[in-house]
Amino acid sequence: MPFDWMHPRIPEGFARKIEPRFEEMHLREIEQRARLLFNLRYDRKRAVRRIQDNIEWDFELSKVPAFVKEVPRIVDRVYGRKPA
Repeated sequence: MPFDWMHPRIPEGFARKIEPRFEEMHLREIEQRARLLFNLRYDRKRAVRRIQDNIEWDFELSKVPAFVKEVPRIVDRVYGRKPA
């Protein structure tokens, strides 16, 4: 006998509304990780590799999302800033 809670009923409109937030959240997290690694004096290449490895580990049981390709661009943007 299947249980109702095993198959959640998410309204289609709500699912479409929150779908882009998943990627936005992860892109923001990548930027925060890059900023942290910059403050810890990681070089760019090592920071990119570490962030990509973390993402791959986070999604090891599923498909790695496409935003993992954005990591070098985000790290370059963060590392290009001059410290205040």
